Amino acid sequence: MRIGWTGLPKSAGNLTFTIGVALILLISRTVPSYAHVKITAPASNANVSGTVAIKARVTHDNTSQLLVDGAVVANAGKGKVTFTWNSTLVSNGSHSIEIEGFPKQQPANSSANITVNVQNQQSSSSPAHFETLPASSELPSGSPCAQMIGYETEMVPDNQTPNHTTPTAAQLSAYAANGYTANYYDGEWAYARVDGQYTGTTDMIMRWAACKWGIDEDVVRAQATVEVWSWDQTTAEGDLRTSLPSCVNGNFTSLWDFQCAGCCYQSWSIWQTKVYYAWQTWPMMYTSTPFAADFRYADQRACMNGDLAPYFNGRPPYNGHTYAGDMAAGDLNTILWGCAGLHYSGNWFDGDANSGAVGYIGAVQNALAQKNWKTRWPAVNWPD
Repeated sequence: MRIGWTGLPKSAGNLTFTIGVALILLISRTVPSYAHVKITAPASNANVSGTVAIKARVTHDNTSQLLVDGAVVANAGKGKVTFTWNSTLVSNGSHSIEIEGFPKQQPANSSANITVNVQNQQSSSSPAHFETLPASSELPSGSPCAQMIGYETEMVPDNQTPNHTTPTAAQLSAYAANGYTANYYDGEWAYARVDGQYTGTTDMIMRWAACKWGIDEDVVRAQATVEVWSWDQTTAEGDLRTSLPSCVNGNFTSLWDFQCAGCCYQSWSIWQTKVYYAWQTWPMMYTSTPFAADFRYADQRACMNGDLAPYFNGRPPYNGHTYAGDMAAGDLNTILWGCAGLHYSGNWFDGDANSGAVGYIGAVQNALAQKNWKTRWPAVNWPD
């Protein structure tokens, strides 16, 4: 077959052939092979622990990104790349590892996936049950708490995505920059420790937050039961409002028209944090179960440490209680429940058996006594 254009004189055949070959060579040199990512270590289904070096070869892309269980963990360049991943921040068991390749200023166009089995040694001092710690107790960080928690069966399959979504570095930077890093109350600002850097099943996340913040794990479960019976993070919106002023807080407009037209839900997550006020937590309060748990019990701990004294200045006593008086008396049970009631009503022991903080405290205490999560999900090997 002759390569070349039609219409040339017969004597130009060699020229036609030469030009045609040259074009083929030019095209082959200017169109690169298709972008490709290959994970070279660890092997798929390998057992890993501690700090893990994840290696890959990224071909014909500009940058690369490591994702664990769908959450971005680290970024790198191209060629032979190595990512460092701290596996102690996740539960023991199977986890998805993905590396994506990105052309310059374009979405990912290549990726590779493996599954690894995390097997970090659990602490020999792992408690059978995380208990409530007194005010200003020394608290563990999220990493040792993760190592203390064994694998449990997932009871809410819908939570697979939010349970394995952790905040990005950019989201946490924005959260911190808007008020959650300063030593705001007497040099004690628990919220700065909130990072949501853990993945696991719904109850494992509850235990992780209980460990990190020194709150009885059954109190965490009981509050979730009262706030969102199903424990379903994907449908955990509440406090519907239909007026713009009730949905827009200053420059924070993200709640308006979100999942409802001409309205908003002020509260989000299994524990119903009022995002209208704590707007710095958006969208993590909705997208990430570990962040939602982390923030809620940072709030509980800040209250129990006495950090909210300025908030209560000038507020009236209710039912013989004041925040300052109860903190001074130091009864751990009173402080624990007063702070739980504050989450609901914004006041200290206000209301009665059917309303306000007192009514809410009674409902949570009733859920705590029944522990009906054990009968609702009998397939779970409950740790306590």
